[in-house]
Amino acid sequence: MSLSAEPHAEQRIERLHPAAAYGLSLLMVAAATLAAVLVDRMQTIPNLSLIFVLPVVIAAVSFGWGPALAAAVAGLLAFNFFLIEPRYSLNVDEPSNLWALMLLLITAAIVSAVAAESRRRAVEAWNAANQATALQALAQSLVAAKGDAGAAEACAAALARLFQAPSVVLLQGEADLAVAAQAGHGEELSAADREAAAWALAARMATRGGAYPVEAAAYDFWPVVTPHRQQAVIGVAISLGEDGRPANPERLVEIVSGYLAVALDREAYAAQVLDSRVEVASERLKADLLAAVSHDLKTPLSTVLFTLQSLQKFGKTHDAKTRAELLTLAETETARLSAMVGNLLDMSRLDAGAVVVKAEPVEPAELAAEALRSAAGALSGRQVFNEVSPDAAPLMVDASLFESALANVLENAGKYAPAGSAIWLRSGAGAGAGWIEVEDQGPGFPGAIEPMFERFSRGVTGDGRPPGTGLGLSIARGFLQAQGGQVEAENLAGGKGARVRLSAPLAGAVAQPA
Repeated sequence: MSLSAEPHAEQRIERLHPAAAYGLSLLMVAAATLAAVLVDRMQTIPNLSLIFVLPVVIAAVSFGWGPALAAAVAGLLAFNFFLIEPRYSLNVDEPSNLWALMLLLITAAIVSAVAAESRRRAVEAWNAANQATALQALAQSLVAAKGDAGAAEACAAALARLFQAPSVVLLQGEADLAVAAQAGHGEELSAADREAAAWALAARMATRGGAYPVEAAAYDFWPVVTPHRQQAVIGVAISLGEDGRPANPERLVEIVSGYLAVALDREAYAAQVLDSRVEVASERLKADLLAAVSHDLKTPLSTVLFTLQSLQKFGKTHDAKTRAELLTLAETETARLSAMVGNLLDMSRLDAGAVVVKAEPVEPAELAAEALRSAAGALSGRQVFNEVSPDAAPLMVDASLFESALANVLENAGKYAPAGSAIWLRSGAGAGAGWIEVEDQGPGFPGAIEPMFERFSRGVTGDGRPPGTGLGLSIARGFLQAQGGQVEAENLAGGKGARVRLSAPLAGAVAQPA
């Protein structure tokens, strides 16, 4: 619904100049006189005076009490002058004619009073309906308004429709007030009006056009200050019009200014909600991080500490084999700890958008071999079958990021697949993309698969879960998406394991720079 400043027909009649209203009323009396004279010449009709009641009723309904009373007096004189003996004079010979004139005047006065009161109530009812419609349209417009400028335009249009006068909305910028919207065909805001608007905002008081503090101003101004300290001024040119200032404009202005304040603060409220959500998410991330790493970091650190203390205190009593086993254990736990910290750093890079992709053609066999070397520790005790074809089409990827993603998937498979089970690496291509997938014989993904790609998501709960931070799949997807690829997962039929596929654009399908 759009806001229109076009006046209603009733209001156009109400705003007719008083002289024109009286003139039209007398013109209707003249027409009634001519009609009465013509009828009287053709035949004698009783109660011919009722013809003069008609312009009185029309004047009362259209123009109000004053023009209706003028039409009644003029009709009385015209009836006496043209139709009562002696004609063409204001004398009355018979007393019955005098009573007829008095009756005409009383009837016309009563009819005009009733018609004028009905007109007044009809105009009031229409004004109330028009105000309600305008405010409803304003509310709907503000819902769809984009930004402060859209809200200002909707409010200016509503004010112009409500008061049938030019209106303006000014918004406080970084330096001073600026006109955000005008409606009602008003002229460009003058320097005096700008001064009055600035004074209204500074003093937090309404100003009236043509009065103190700026007598040259044509607009009435009202300040608007929102709870979030945003500032605006609304103005309506109502004090210098022909019909004068409305009796109580503050009620409607307060409603519109309230709508404007809510609209101006809407984005501030949205930003506040967003900040609250970010804060909640940040606290949740901290809690998840603490829960994920507190146990898994403690175990390798305790193992490394125990190994170093044992070598330091009992090193002379340990044989070479025992010392080698302790050092190997320390190295393994240190590598695990390094991998956890590396995953946390990788996730931090993804969150900060600091992942730099340097894509180039890379053979899938090279990517699989390097990822297997990186995940060798987690794959220990499992049968790994590398079925990636040496002739597979090259992928257009950042080798380091893709290898890291694939290594994370392999480590997940090694953690959850039973000892002695098989893990396969396969490759393929289709529709401009190539892929490498990892298939294992583990328990598969519990429940829905998509939540497993969220940060700190673990396939097993409780103390019996494999060590790790629950970031492997999340990092893999983040690294692949940064390269224009994707990671997909599914459970094998019959609960015989899971399959994770890493796909990326083929080198031949990506346009090379000239």
